[in-house]
Amino acid sequence: MMSTRWTALLILAGGLGAFGQTQPQAPKPPAQAPSPVSPEVHPDRRVTFRLHAPGATKVAILDGNLSEFLSGPKEMTKGADGVWSITIGPMEPGIYDYGFSIGDSSRMPDPANRNLIRRTWGPTSYVEVPGDGPQFHTIRDVPHGAVTTHTYHSKTLNLVRQFRVYTPPGYQQGNATYPVLYLFHGGGGDETQWTTVGRADIILDNLIADGKAKPMVIVMPYGQMPARQGGNANDDYENELLGDVRPLVERLYRVKTDRANRAIAGLSMGSGQSLHIGLRHLDLFSYIAVFSGGGRNAGIEKLNAAELNKQLKAFYIGCGKSDFVFESANALDKQLTEKGIKHLYTVTGGGHTWANWRYYLNQYAPMLFQN
Repeated sequence: MMSTRWTALLILAGGLGAFGQTQPQAPKPPAQAPSPVSPEVHPDRRVTFRLHAPGATKVAILDGNLSEFLSGPKEMTKGADGVWSITIGPMEPGIYDYGFSIGDSSRMPDPANRNLIRRTWGPTSYVEVPGDGPQFHTIRDVPHGAVTTHTYHSKTLNLVRQFRVYTPPGYQQGNATYPVLYLFHGGGGDETQWTTVGRADIILDNLIADGKAKPMVIVMPYGQMPARQGGNANDDYENELLGDVRPLVERLYRVKTDRANRAIAGLSMGSGQSLHIGLRHLDLFSYIAVFSGGGRNAGIEKLNAAELNKQLKAFYIGCGKSDFVFESANALDKQLTEKGIKHLYTVTGGGHTWANWRYYLNQYAPMLFQN
């Protein structure tokens, strides 16, 4: 008869044998295809864009401000690995936005590209094509300022909103006060655009380092206004800027608060806001700039030219020949000229693009706060 001790050992051995047997394994998840390199900028300034979409039957690149190279959406070519690609160029040095569509889908950003422009209808991707040497908007080995995002409650709109502030190199180390530029984005944009694709902070870093611009604080508010019945977007933005943003900036930052040390500028939608607020508040602003905008409903005909010329130290307009607002900008220039109002009108090539708006800022900033 088997002893109790031996019985227990046999049971234990059997149990260990069972545990030692191969157990069923959970199925492994399918291997993820490596993300393709996109965009790839070649030494000759051609750019290859790629999208991994093996199940797609049609993929196109959407032009953004690549229109001079693509003239509309352009279908891409599918490779054996399921990666769709297209190469365009050579391209002029600059920053270009683009997106993809799969089949009949709406625009999507490039999932392989971390460089995004935020827009109210969704983000879009961008690529920078470098020049032969440093451009006015590229990072150089110079002292750099800082960009800070502020979240606040707007009493005017009863909403939580944000604005960004650029402070020049040396701001944190001293106690000096600085002049301030209020800089507005365009329709569909937000407060981030002037320091992402607009490169306002880099442009000012370079200008200041070269002694071409005075150190200044730049305030970049969120300019989209909520629709309301019977409301006027420009009036609402005026109240928001002057009633909420400006007091907060002047409380948080060492900025000068006299009109001689305040400037205003904007692009597209923001150019209308700049004109609307600047011309109505010459007691607050000594500099006005309009990037890709016109003077419709600006009340130019009611202005006193002699008084305006005495109060404004610079009135700047910039527009591209291919811009859809070019005729409106020409009309503003003509109206100001006929009225005898001093201003500078810069006409460039290209259209309604960041390439132009960066250039205009690079021209406008050195005019500010020089005397």
